[in-house]
Amino acid sequence: MTRYNMTNNIDVHYATESEAAALGGINIASFRNQQMWLNALPGIDPEVCTPMKQARCLEKMASPDIHVFSAVDTSVDRVVGYARWTVPWEENKVELSEEGRVMVENAKSLRPKEMREDIWELSFKLMKEKRAANVNKDDMILDILAISPEYQGKGIGSKLLQWGTQRADARNARIYLEATLEGYPLYRKYGWHEVDRLVIDYAQYGGTGQITFVLMMRDPQSPAVMQN
Repeated sequence: MTRYNMTNNIDVHYATESEAAALGGINIASFRNQQMWLNALPGIDPEVCTPMKQARCLEKMASPDIHVFSAVDTSVDRVVGYARWTVPWEENKVELSEEGRVMVENAKSLRPKEMREDIWELSFKLMKEKRAANVNKDDMILDILAISPEYQGKGIGSKLLQWGTQRADARNARIYLEATLEGYPLYRKYGWHEVDRLVIDYAQYGGTGQITFVLMMRDPQSPAVMQN
């Protein structure tokens, strides 16, 4: 029997402003059951968090050194995943509409009132400190890779990784990321290795449970392409 290859229907392209809400929804669906989310947004309806996440996606799209890619299932015209890369030597060309710029400017006001902003900011602060210790100015960073839960395990994550790994190999550059324990096996498969771990114990900050991030680095897999 011939196996159907779902990735044949997956189109990967630079994310557009009109896709930002869908990307925010994928982010929520992918991470809402992890301790960082459960402690910072306890008992909050995920739908309420969509504007906050949409604004975050727009902010990142408009950042010159950040490249956001969407994966779309063309058979149903649905955004099903995305990857966000920091590339220090290559600028993106995304320009937001006036509406998009206003949403980014008002991003903090879109946070739910019940949000534990102290825990949210603390988590990012600790990750930023680890990045500073492990990343140099020529490294790429895979900031996020998220796939809709019902599309996971179908090769879409692998397809989204290709743009960044090819860019890094051509430049003879490394790629850093913070993996969840669930994502760790995929990154190992594509050449990343563990360099450190970050364990955040939320009980120390008035929350519950803890989360572990595996800090990983991928060395270039082929010689740098010579520039003419």
